[in-house]
Amino acid sequence: MGSSPSSTTKIMETIELKKLLKEIGDSVHSMNTIAVALSIMPNDNIQISQGLDISWHPKQLDNSKITSRSFAERSAIVYAAESLFEYLDLISKNPFWTYSNINFKGEEKKALKVYRFLRQIPDVKEEMAILSELLCHWRNRIVHSSTSNAKLSSSQRDFLIKQKQMIYDNFHHFDIDIALKNYEQNKITLKDSSTLITIAIKCARLVDEFYFAGISSITDYKIFKNKLIEDSGFCKIFKQKDSVKRTRQLDTWFGMNFPYIEQDDRIKILENI
Repeated sequence: MGSSPSSTTKIMETIELKKLLKEIGDSVHSMNTIAVALSIMPNDNIQISQGLDISWHPKQLDNSKITSRSFAERSAIVYAAESLFEYLDLISKNPFWTYSNINFKGEEKKALKVYRFLRQIPDVKEEMAILSELLCHWRNRIVHSSTSNAKLSSSQRDFLIKQKQMIYDNFHHFDIDIALKNYEQNKITLKDSSTLITIAIKCARLVDEFYFAGISSITDYKIFKNKLIEDSGFCKIFKQKDSVKRTRQLDTWFGMNFPYIEQDDRIKILENI
């Protein structure tokens, strides 16, 4: 396309990625805030602030602080995994996703679908895909603690262990031996949750880059026509009589749904409908 929306001269993010980054960012910020607040909480003589209509009388405050921090870490894992599931599903349903064989369909467990999806993205390395799958298995362990037997395959575990030093060097001194042990013992640390979430975000960014690479390969504006006419919201606006209002609404629609398509390309796309 003339003014390619996948140009590397500026950083672009799909709406799907922006949503994931906000949701995960908020949960990680909350997790870290809770961890810091608990770390500076005194061990005695704590008074409940006015306005908090709660009953709170911990018999062992140290244990309560540990449990509360664990709750925040586990919640962040669940939130990140759910956000990743939604992102991969939505991005592969995006009208301009050009890789029909890469999708989030199928009846297999979501953690396995995450791994299968990510392994088809050229720049996502094997260890990143496996660790993203581990994040999702951890989510299952948390949500279905009494019934979940979710785990990595033995070959995946062996691969991670072989890559131990590389993972340690590249992912904030993440010790895979400790992480796998924590997973088996059904506990989690701030290091586990923050590192796995960071890796999931890295993978999502690489998926987004792959998305834009697909768009840049489209040279026929009629392909965009076929995609847009399937959208009822777009068609409702497009079928209006030519007017300033219609132009404004079309600009708003593109801005909300496909902000990375440049104005010149929007005009050419509309001319081919």
